[in-house]
Amino acid sequence: MALDDISTLQQAIRQRREHQESLNRALTASQQGVWEWSFASNELRWDQRAQACFGRTHDPNPVPFDVLAQAIHPDDRSSVRQALYACVHHHAQLDLTHRVLWPDGSVHYVAAYGHVVPDALGRPLCLSGLMHDVTARYAAEEELRQERNFVRSLLDHSTDGILSFDQQGRITAWNKAMEKLSGQPEAQMLTQYLFDHVPFPPDSAPGQVIQQLMAGEAEPAPTCRLPPPPRAPAVRHHRHSTAPATRVDRGGLLILRDVTELNRLQAAATDAQLRQQREVLRAVLVAQEEERRRISEALHNGIGQLLFAAKLNLEHQLLTPAAPDKVLPLLNEAIRATRVVSFELTPIVLEDFGLQTALQKLTQHLPPRQLQLYTHLQGLEQRRPHELDLAIYRIVQELVNNTLKHARTTEATLHVAHEDGQVYLSMEDNGVGFTPTTTTELPKTLGLATIRNRVALFGGTMQLTSRPGWGTIVTVTLPVQ
Repeated sequence: MALDDISTLQQAIRQRREHQESLNRALTASQQGVWEWSFASNELRWDQRAQACFGRTHDPNPVPFDVLAQAIHPDDRSSVRQALYACVHHHAQLDLTHRVLWPDGSVHYVAAYGHVVPDALGRPLCLSGLMHDVTARYAAEEELRQERNFVRSLLDHSTDGILSFDQQGRITAWNKAMEKLSGQPEAQMLTQYLFDHVPFPPDSAPGQVIQQLMAGEAEPAPTCRLPPPPRAPAVRHHRHSTAPATRVDRGGLLILRDVTELNRLQAAATDAQLRQQREVLRAVLVAQEEERRRISEALHNGIGQLLFAAKLNLEHQLLTPAAPDKVLPLLNEAIRATRVVSFELTPIVLEDFGLQTALQKLTQHLPPRQLQLYTHLQGLEQRRPHELDLAIYRIVQELVNNTLKHARTTEATLHVAHEDGQVYLSMEDNGVGFTPTTTTELPKTLGLATIRNRVALFGGTMQLTSRPGWGTIVTVTLPVQ
């Protein structure tokens, strides 16, 4: 009888069992299956987890390798064959991800790893390795890719220039609108330093906010109005941009909005509104002049003629010598007053003889004992639109009336000149003066609102200078169109 000590053998068996159990636990935790392809029998041995990667129920018996080969997605079979050939014939490591078709027709992704095991003579014996299902990872990557494509599409279809940057201030995204604004392609701008390519320096207000965003110390910034970038010739025609900065994880997002077109549209809308207002004012003034003309004709042709006829009758019919001396002067004054009112309502002389003569006649009607008006007229023989001449006449008429009513002066000077395509008009007196606020808030008692409206109607300018005790100067400039 022979006795052998098998304690060493039992310890080795126990260690091998523990190692196998540890390996199984690791494979289970990583969801990886073991597989082995025998070249001699062309059979495949794979465990439960490996078979689960192909959607099969567990079968402990080996199966022909074609079972696995037929389950590979048709579009991936060529690449799988090339990888297996390189592994078997060139001893390359197998590291491959491919699609498989499950029995239910669904598509899954499998990652396979392995190497060739040689026999004692170094000839390929089998291909052994691991595999696991990576469908969930691929689905997450595909979802992330689609989200990135969606975000990219939003960025590229945005009319605003959008760029993102990391905590170091390096550009990480640069959309199509930024390419158009700056003239620089995205590929060239990625990883560039932000402040080398934005229209404001680091020490500016938006620059300081961006630096705070990079440091994680700031909330999203309000909109800032910026000049166009000086470094970008392609955008020098842009008048303004807006730049709101927004905090994102580990960096920020900067939006540059070209508001040139918006400003142009707003200016066009304002111009259209002003034109409409001018047309309305023009229509009002035309209607006003027509009504004045009608009243003037009624005074001149109606009341004036009746008064004149009454005077003639009285001259022939009154028998008492003293009666005409009392009545006729009153009739003469009534006739004179009627003619003055008629002339002021519609200056016929303006239409018949022009602006210069009409202004001279206007100043001649002023009583010298009330106001000595020195008139200087220059270049008025040049042609101008009748509407402009009428406006000039009305402005002078209103200025003279204001001087008579409010200036408390005996002397004033009127200048009217047409030169260099402009009509320059000024009225100066040495009266009591007043304290003006702004040209848009003139005292209503001075009746200057009508003058201002007429000046605005013709696209001119009006300036008023006055001080208590120093008189008043009103200057008007009207373009001749």
